Amino acid sequence: MKNNPLVNHIQKLKFLMTDPRESGFVTWTYKQQLLEASWLLEDVLKNAPTYTGEAEWISEQQTLRAFDQISKSE
Repeated sequence: MKNNPLVNHIQKLKFLMTDPRESGFVTWTYKQQLLEASWLLEDVLKNAPTYTGEAEWISEQQTLRAFDQISKSE
């Protein structure tokens, strides 16, 4: 995936949320931020237009994600 500031921030929140040195009180705020972002993205994408080549791009990304999951499980 290309350098994407949004993705980078989400990955940072994931790291902070799972930090074993932090309390649940603190890590819960990171999970709340991720949930709010997830709900907002879901709403935004529901109303987004469809673009030429979108279906192919999504299919390609799903394939790449599947290969990543397979390689992580080995």
